[in-house]
Amino acid sequence: MRTSLDDLSLVLGELALFRDLPDTVIAEVARAAHVVSLPKGAAIYASGERPKALFHVMSGHLKVAVSSPEGGEKVIEILSPNQLFGVAELFGDAPYVSSVETVSPVVLVSVGRDGIFRAMDSEPRLMRRMLAAVAQRQSSIERDIAADCLQSGSAKVVEYLRRMGAAAAAKAARIELELAIPKNVLAARMGFTPETLSRIFRELSDAGFIQVLGKHVTLTEKFTRQYACGTERALAERRPASRSGVWFDRPAAVPTGHAAWN
Repeated sequence: MRTSLDDLSLVLGELALFRDLPDTVIAEVARAAHVVSLPKGAAIYASGERPKALFHVMSGHLKVAVSSPEGGEKVIEILSPNQLFGVAELFGDAPYVSSVETVSPVVLVSVGRDGIFRAMDSEPRLMRRMLAAVAQRQSSIERDIAADCLQSGSAKVVEYLRRMGAAAAAKAARIELELAIPKNVLAARMGFTPETLSRIFRELSDAGFIQVLGKHVTLTEKFTRQYACGTERALAERRPASRSGVWFDRPAAVPTGHAAWN
């Protein structure tokens, strides 16, 4: 996608990483940047390639994955709009360990490594923001490891839905969500099969927490009251132990009118 230098400067100036920086710094970054529009299934970079740029997701979703020599794949992150990726890798000489691929049509901004480094040399605030992005990424990795080790499959799904609905939680008792990524990708990210994910959605639906129709999910008032508005500590305190690993309350009778996500 061809974009003029002035337009790129305007786009970059709206991104949190570059916002309120001097025009000269933005122009330096813009000279090393371009906007990329890609279809579903396109590779951004592959394991073993050398880092050359950082990326900002403007629209669409991508998966970050690692592969085994036998061909198995583990999805380790789903990237959404307004997320940065490829930041930490710019500061080392090691090749990428993971690969990144679009799971929907995507528009992103790519900024070349040399342009970023030149801009950091002249603007300390950009350096601090880059370090903050690396620190945020590290915290995210630690949270993901903790979740994989300590949370049940049901807890992972509830937390995912809770985060998706967090912005609207204070405004509505019922929250309408559209799942933007395929079921198999979401299941792989959480570490289980699509069939397990469908079962957990059915259990949440039967318990009256959600209503599902295709990729459209409604978080019911019961869900928002118990989960979406709670703090992390309160959420953890509401997780009773269970042989099944399901820590939401089950109703005495199975409700009707809830479709499974297939």
